[in-house]
Amino acid sequence: MERRGPVSRLVHIVPIVLTLLLGAVAPAHADERLVLVVSANSKIEQLDSLEVRKLFLGLTVTHNGYRLRPLLNEADPHVKEVFLQNVVSMSDITYDRHLLGLALKQGRTQPVVFHDIQSLIASLASDPNAVSVAWLKDVEHDPRVKVLRILWHD
Repeated sequence: MERRGPVSRLVHIVPIVLTLLLGAVAPAHADERLVLVVSANSKIEQLDSLEVRKLFLGLTVTHNGYRLRPLLNEADPHVKEVFLQNVVSMSDITYDRHLLGLALKQGRTQPVVFHDIQSLIASLASDPNAVSVAWLKDVEHDPRVKVLRILWHD
């Protein structure tokens, strides 16, 4: 009868454990979709990429004669990361400096920042000129808001 030593057992167990751990970690951000959202009562039907970028860079964007207001979603660090990379194409520090520069030089109001998704949705729902980004899974079943389009998907 042949006996296996502790090293031999580890050779067989380690790949199984690693496979289980990687399988549990990988779906954390799987099938995520960052969407552009507005109030369900909003008259906004569509915004192109340039308008979205301008809006979140602090520039004036109007739709049907109304000035749009950006609301920043920082409820999830991954939302902020995807937003910075794919919507405004800036690093966190560069984006903050840009907004601060507009506020100091031109007196522009900085976008309101939300750290809670429910507060963001409530604010969006109450303002037909507000625009924000969120994960589709967080807003798709909420009748108070509507999704204009997908900005990014995993």
